[in-house]
Amino acid sequence: MRKKFVHGVRFFCALLFLGALAANSRAQAVPYARSYTQPKAEIEQALKDLQAYSGQKLPILDGFVAPVGKPLDHYERGFYQFAIELVPGDGGATIVRLSAKITAWFVDRDVSKSGYDVLPSNGRLELDLLDRLQEKLSGKPVDRPATLESSVQTPRPKLDLSGVPGVSVSSTPAPAIAKTPDEVAALRTQRVMEERHVQQLATELGNLKEIQHNQAHPQDLVSVTKSGAPVYIKPSEQSRVLFQTAVNDEFEYLDADNGWIHITISGDSRGYIRQSAVLLPEFVVAKMAKEEQGPEEKFTGFRIEHEEMSNFPGDWPSLKGKTVKIYTVQPLSQNVKESGPAVRLDYSLVLFEKGLKESASVTPVPEGVVVIFDAADGGIAGATLADIRKLISGALTRDAFWSQSYLDPIDAFQPATK
Repeated sequence: MRKKFVHGVRFFCALLFLGALAANSRAQAVPYARSYTQPKAEIEQALKDLQAYSGQKLPILDGFVAPVGKPLDHYERGFYQFAIELVPGDGGATIVRLSAKITAWFVDRDVSKSGYDVLPSNGRLELDLLDRLQEKLSGKPVDRPATLESSVQTPRPKLDLSGVPGVSVSSTPAPAIAKTPDEVAALRTQRVMEERHVQQLATELGNLKEIQHNQAHPQDLVSVTKSGAPVYIKPSEQSRVLFQTAVNDEFEYLDADNGWIHITISGDSRGYIRQSAVLLPEFVVAKMAKEEQGPEEKFTGFRIEHEEMSNFPGDWPSLKGKTVKIYTVQPLSQNVKESGPAVRLDYSLVLFEKGLKESASVTPVPEGVVVIFDAADGGIAGATLADIRKLISGALTRDAFWSQSYLDPIDAFQPATK
């Protein structure tokens, strides 16, 4: 007896569940369809432009939902999303079939009865989208018919419940609600005005963005991020404090010095602030990275392929048989402005100074620096460390320095005369 009772309860629960499924099937949205002559790809793109595939909020439900058994003013958080299907039509046409699923939160005094409901669409959302799609594809306004009708039948339920006792399934679509011509005209006018308003707002937003973009704002301003950050007269915390900054104070960047930022205060006044206390814009970061490069890295027409300590590769008496620092350089450009004779002289001077600095920490100490340009029209430049020191100190002019240095062949380092 107990088993029969349990089976009976289970069968009754199953009927309730299947009945709910059947009711849900009857509440399915009525699909609306329209045929377009454009190809499927063009229609899909137009639907994307219209944001048809993304859900949207409904500010109100009245006018979009078919009659339901609950008062609409008890619903909130209205939301709808289209189910869109593109099927081939006659003569190469494409049929757009869609239905709107509307959901909203029903508020009941009994909290247990509150929850989201799926509400039937009255067809306004579907036909509005079909009209806007036709206008976008044709570029012409569409005259909406006076009634909201659909020639497409409601799809059959996914579950066949016709054989279940006590459950009846109707395949007749819910009747569409007709609108009078005056109501349709008023809706169309309202939609046109709203679209114009949206276009005006978009234009104003674009103008504001352009004004903001065109506003002159220096790119080399650093912004203070810590209130009370001190500005010193020198790059040292033991030096005198000029003043303390406030958050968002801006100063012109001059250069960087081992964690300090050299800034302009006002006029000719200068100061130093810790780099950790300011925000550096991209322009300043790039400038600092460029400043941190070695002098030789600024010559983009050359690349050091090899460097070594060896005997001087020539018969020049000043360095013959002596140990020298040798840089083998590969030209990277055929442009005279990047790797021509005049640029080779400047690049050789940079490597001479580089070799002089490095000679202080190597053994044996070289007596000169040599730069070999590995190219068909290249050359060799050499100088003694003594002459390089005189050039740096100013005891030798540039012309005097080159007159007593080694250049072979000389034509590789002198521009051709006109």
